[in-house]
Amino acid sequence: MSVARPLLTVVLLASMLPIAAACGKKGPPLAPLRPAPALISDVGASRLGDTVAVQFTVPTGNADSSRPADLAYVDVYAATGKAEGPLGRPLTTREIETLLTKVGRVEVQPPPPPEAEEVQPTPGAAPATVDPRPVQGQVVRVEETLTDAIRTTVFEHPDAARIAKVRAAVGDEVDEAPVPSTDGTGRTLLWPQPSTAAARSYITIPYSTRGTAGPPSAPFPVPMTAAPPAPPAPSATHDASSVTVTWATPPGVQLPLQPTVTAEQYKEALSAKKDDALLPARPLVTYGTPHTYRVYEVAAPGATAPVPVAAINTAPLETGRFTDDRIAFGTARCYAVRTVAQQGKVTIESPLSPPACITAIDTYPPPAPTGLVAVGSGGGVSLIWEPVTAPDLAGYLVLRGVEGEALKPVNASPVTESTYRDTTAEPGVVYIYAVVAVDKATPANASPESNRVRESAR
Repeated sequence: MSVARPLLTVVLLASMLPIAAACGKKGPPLAPLRPAPALISDVGASRLGDTVAVQFTVPTGNADSSRPADLAYVDVYAATGKAEGPLGRPLTTREIETLLTKVGRVEVQPPPPPEAEEVQPTPGAAPATVDPRPVQGQVVRVEETLTDAIRTTVFEHPDAARIAKVRAAVGDEVDEAPVPSTDGTGRTLLWPQPSTAAARSYITIPYSTRGTAGPPSAPFPVPMTAAPPAPPAPSATHDASSVTVTWATPPGVQLPLQPTVTAEQYKEALSAKKDDALLPARPLVTYGTPHTYRVYEVAAPGATAPVPVAAINTAPLETGRFTDDRIAFGTARCYAVRTVAQQGKVTIESPLSPPACITAIDTYPPPAPTGLVAVGSGGGVSLIWEPVTAPDLAGYLVLRGVEGEALKPVNASPVTESTYRDTTAEPGVVYIYAVVAVDKATPANASPESNRVRESAR
């Protein structure tokens, strides 16, 4: 036993020599890490007539949670029907790229370099051109115009027929009839429920600068149902502070059983002393989702400045009336309206109505000054009155005359202060004074006269 133990020790040490020799040896270089962009999880869409606008946020990170994203572009794909494989299997990236229609591509700016690597501009050099591509974290839109071919060409996976034959051969028959659904319809009182209409599904895939694809987003379905009817041409009127747009209800529009009235709207109606003020109310039962309206400002004839693309009203309109507080006298402004249908998470808007244009003319004078007081002294008459509050107030004209004559302005141009000293008054002559406020309109609008006072210079 004592002879064998040293021999066993030698054998163990000899077997460990290759391992010890390899511990400090440099192996082959590892492949560089190539992260893929992160999943786009906020895909949404809306419809304006036959135009689908797909919206999402450009990723700011990678699938491994590192930042910033190694991102070059995002492709948007679409298919009418269910964008899935046989038996409901999600499509692979390769299947999406080869079997679906690419709607568009969003090129993305590379992230800025770290501060230490920022290149300072050379003095006297031409300014750098602005990169029109979106940056990471920016919300972008891709649009697609629906056609009859897009609506009728329903996607079917190439393996669907083969798998159907296999299932039929083994007697695995499944009822493929659609299950009636109420999702997004709002028809809580209708039975039987209508079946869900065909939809077009949209999928986004981000790609790195090396062409590595990130995970595809979940398909976002957009209903292919007909857009709601457009309203007829509206009419537009104005007062001193706002423009009111009204329109008739188009045929086929579903109205709410009872209009929604908030507590704020009720208070506003009471303060305006409206005889038709409705009590606060909220419908508890619905029959279908009622249509609403959105009002847009459109370009006036001959206008060169762009107009906002978003609707003017921030909240849905249940009735054919909208008040625009952005009044601008002397400027042509045109309005058009869309009918809005809500189906699940998607809003479908009708084509624009014919426009209604109006050029507001300022014929509204400021309020009359009050509290006019006159004090005579040596060399003239001093006047003071309560100032007027008006957004377009230009100033005041002081009127003067004698008994039996019309009052005429003493000052040729308006004074901005609510005081005036008449140094042209003749001593001992009793004058009648009044003040009017004038605005900045052309021609100017004058208020009614203030109270009249009598005074003379000493």
